[in-house]
Amino acid sequence: MPHIVLENINATKEAYETVQPFANKIEGGMLKVIDKYINSNGQTALIEALAIENGKNQNFFVQLSQKKSSLTVRLLPLTDPEKTNGVKTIMAMIAKQIKDSNESISYGKNNLEEYLSSF
Repeated sequence: MPHIVLENINATKEAYETVQPFANKIEGGMLKVIDKYINSNGQTALIEALAIENGKNQNFFVQLSQKKSSLTVRLLPLTDPEKTNGVKTIMAMIAKQIKDSNESISYGKNNLEEYLSSF
């Protein structure tokens, strides 16, 4: 399952507030972050996304979940989209928005390095 751990971040709400909707055209489609939601205790956020690649639409949620001093960016298992380049790129773009919001945040364990390094 694709995921990115962001280190040195202590608040899901901070990450949630950082993430901004976007729409990026790509060859053969579009990548979008549409909306975002946070639970009442501020520990988990969901980012609604859409990847359109070569005529195939995939709606899914990216989950932000807090650990002690880290935040994990991963796909919400209930939506389970096909793990295409577009889906992975959206995850990397969300993680980058959060990382760029605070210079103390760094990338930890992840399996999307090639997508993170493409920005």
